[in-house]
Amino acid sequence: MKTGGTRAVLACDVFADEIARLQDEPDVSLHSVTWLEMGLHDHPDNLRQCVQEAIAAIDSDPAVETILLAYGLCGQGLLGIRAGRCPLVLPRASDCVAILLGGEARREAMLKDAPHTYFYTPGWVRGKRVPGPGREAHVRAMYAGKYDDEMIEELVEADRDAFAPYRHACYVDITDDEGARDYSKHCADCLGWEFRQERGDPAMLRTLLVGPWSAEDFLVVPPGLRIAMGPNLTLRAEQA
Repeated sequence: MKTGGTRAVLACDVFADEIARLQDEPDVSLHSVTWLEMGLHDHPDNLRQCVQEAIAAIDSDPAVETILLAYGLCGQGLLGIRAGRCPLVLPRASDCVAILLGGEARREAMLKDAPHTYFYTPGWVRGKRVPGPGREAHVRAMYAGKYDDEMIEELVEADRDAFAPYRHACYVDITDDEGARDYSKHCADCLGWEFRQERGDPAMLRTLLVGPWSAEDFLVVPPGLRIAMGPNLTLRAEQA
C-alpha cells in the first residue's frame, strides 16, 4: 500500500545516522523528523506514552497527511498506540536490528545460526548502551543520585547478569562507521565473545520513508485505530 501526501517521521534516535543518510537521496521527501531518545526502550510504558504524545503533536499539523514510525515493536512498547487524524505506518519488525538487517527473516536466520548473539549498531554504540568496558560506568552514572550505593551495586550486578548468556557479538551497519565498528570489536574482545560484522540492508528503512508499503512488511494503521498484536505475534490494526 502507498499513502500519498506529506509525510512526517517519528523516530527513535538510534536511527539518527541512517535516516540522515537516506534523507540525502533525491526521492526521499519528508515534512519533518521528530526524534525520541533511545533510553525510552528501558520502560515500555513510558515509551508508549511519549510516542503517543509525539504522534498527537505531529497530528495537529494540518500539513502532515501520514506519520511514519521508525520503530520496531520494542518490547511491545508500541502496542496500543493510536492513530489520530493521520494514518500511521510502521515496519513489521521486533526491533531496530531487524529493520537495519532489512527485515525480521534475516535476523531470525542469524540467531538460528548463532544463538546468544548480541547485536551492536552505530546508534547503540553512540548511546553508550552496549555491553563492554564502558557499560558499568554508564550504568553507575545513570543511577547516581537516584539510589543509594547498595542499591546501585545491586543494579550493576543485575545488569552484568543480563548479558551473561551471550557468546557472540555481531556489528550491523549501513553507514560505514569504522569507529563504532572498532569499538564493538573491542567490546567483544573484552568480553571474550566471538565477533563478526554483517552489512546492513537499508531497504526496509528506506521503504518506510518512500513507500510503497507492502502488507507483508509494514502495518498501516488507519485513523481512529490502534496498534495491536494478532495471531502468531503479528501486528494488526484494531478499534481503539
